[in-house]
Amino acid sequence: MIALPAPFDEQGKPQEARANPVSTAQTCGRCHEYEAIGNGWHFNAAKGNAKPGRPGEPWILADPATRTQIPISYRGWPGTFKPADLGMNDFDFLMEFARHLPGGGAGEPAQIDPKDGNMGRMLITGKMEIDCLLCHESTGHYNHETRFKAMNVLNIKWAPTIGAGLGTFGGFRNAKAFADSWRPGRAVPTNLPAIKYERSKFDADNNVLFQVTRRAPVNACYYCHTSESQLGDARWHSDLDFHIRAGMSCVDCHRNGVDHMIVRGYEGEVKDRAVTADMIELRVKLLRRDNASLNQEDAKKLAGRQLTDELGMVETFSCRGCHLGANEANQATAQLGGRLGAPRPVHKGLPPIHFEKMTCTACHSGPFPSDQPQIVHTSLAHKLGLPAPARGERTPPVIVQPVFLRDGDGRIAPNKVVWPSYWGRLKDGKITPMPPGEVAKTDKLPAQPSEDVARDPYNTRTLTDGQIRPVLEALSADKSKGEAVFVAAGKLYRLEGGQLKSAEHEAARPYVWALAHDVRPASQSLGARGCSDCHASDSPLYFGTVLARGPVEAGNGVSKAAWELRGDNKTVASTFASSFVFRPALKCIAFASAIIVLGVLLSYGLLGLGAITSRVRSDSNRSGRGPAPPAARPLDGRG
Repeated sequence: MIALPAPFDEQGKPQEARANPVSTAQTCGRCHEYEAIGNGWHFNAAKGNAKPGRPGEPWILADPATRTQIPISYRGWPGTFKPADLGMNDFDFLMEFARHLPGGGAGEPAQIDPKDGNMGRMLITGKMEIDCLLCHESTGHYNHETRFKAMNVLNIKWAPTIGAGLGTFGGFRNAKAFADSWRPGRAVPTNLPAIKYERSKFDADNNVLFQVTRRAPVNACYYCHTSESQLGDARWHSDLDFHIRAGMSCVDCHRNGVDHMIVRGYEGEVKDRAVTADMIELRVKLLRRDNASLNQEDAKKLAGRQLTDELGMVETFSCRGCHLGANEANQATAQLGGRLGAPRPVHKGLPPIHFEKMTCTACHSGPFPSDQPQIVHTSLAHKLGLPAPARGERTPPVIVQPVFLRDGDGRIAPNKVVWPSYWGRLKDGKITPMPPGEVAKTDKLPAQPSEDVARDPYNTRTLTDGQIRPVLEALSADKSKGEAVFVAAGKLYRLEGGQLKSAEHEAARPYVWALAHDVRPASQSLGARGCSDCHASDSPLYFGTVLARGPVEAGNGVSKAAWELRGDNKTVASTFASSFVFRPALKCIAFASAIIVLGVLLSYGLLGLGAITSRVRSDSNRSGRGPAPPAARPLDGRG
């Protein structure tokens, strides 16, 4: 039973007419380390106080009207843009992606400048505090749709209360109406809507009862981390992740402590982590809470040792670390592997060099590779789980999987891939994307016919060269800002001498991030049918086609074979693959040759054995008759 204190004063009691929404910072924060939690992986991107680590799924700014799809991230992963590069401040970012943001970070700035006409709106809408129940509500009753709708009308501080089902919005005017009419310099309205609490959730002392769990349920993770490649009616074909089907939970591997620094689960993650002063401070606080006799200095030393030792445990939650063990860990059991009863893979008949050249996920994760990568929809990119028109293969942003590239250690690994698409300006060798709102101002951009909206709500019609050219001409009116260009499907489009030219360009390269789920069982792994899964003349791993996707006519995008995209040598790959065609014959010849050689050796061995036996028998006969009599002398007449 938890009492809900108000975020500002005693006005927050649920039975009062003008009740304030729940403040997790003050409610959950009474017992839990709210500030430390705010530095966790899900909340710290905008703070910039953590190493970016291996590139992960970005936020993708998608605008069908302008054919824009731009990967963005506060973490600065290569291939992404930061929100500021697109003219977005934290409030703009919040409004675009609040649907899947858990709060904190960009939604909870340390200060709000009332003179800023955009950020100042948060004085009315409220900050987006960390929504603890988003992950830790255990009954599955959290309503993401009502939270999403609340965010859409800027009812930000009300959204967690509404999503958790503790109350409803108690006003006719939403926060957006108040924020839109407010201007810097004016007083912040005091007659903001209240929360109408659900009285059945509370007892007579204003305590609320709800079910929470420390271990986030699988469906809580899936709200943000679902990938769907079986589109349309084919979704029933999917078996989901093997580990989940076996009864495991996401948090069995993706664990965290009080600091909420989630284990991401890739090999080498320990190198991307560091023991920070904030972590030591938090651990000292916990140590001294449990042992009051421990002084500050000793607690600090102990905290440092504990945290350093714990870093090695991170490696045990990768595929290899869990099944085979991790030498980085200090515990003997962790070095041996077999966490949670994970079987030790035998990989019978597989040459060990494969473990040096490929990741575990190359054979075991994602959909089984085919001639071309599959279209995949993700929660973050396509708003899965929220009300939206039917999505299809051409719904932006277009993401494909699996694409086999080399990771930072040079090993072949599967990836998700998205090609950026945007209008931009080229100046001093650097391309800066134009915000969709700025591009939309030109009347040269082909508008979608009104009668076509119902059939194609995502405006998936591609642009022809004849449609791209006038847009670039219109955007080139102001030369001082740089040359107008269009990036799409792996190419850069620009005007040269009045003619539209296109070519591959560094800025048009795809953004890639590792594909780890869904995991397939060993019986469905790459190579389960034999070497030809990879080493054949038509193997997707080497000879599949990867076509860059974008809002341009089919065939205009960059198309490359998998070996080319990876930088491999085609001759080596083809020759090696061809050798497997003759492998059965070579095996027969090898076995036949071995039998012949064995027969020759056996025959010579038998001959040798016969000779030895004869010699022994001869020697034995001589020894059985005694010494030979002396030879008779011839008579010479003198006897």
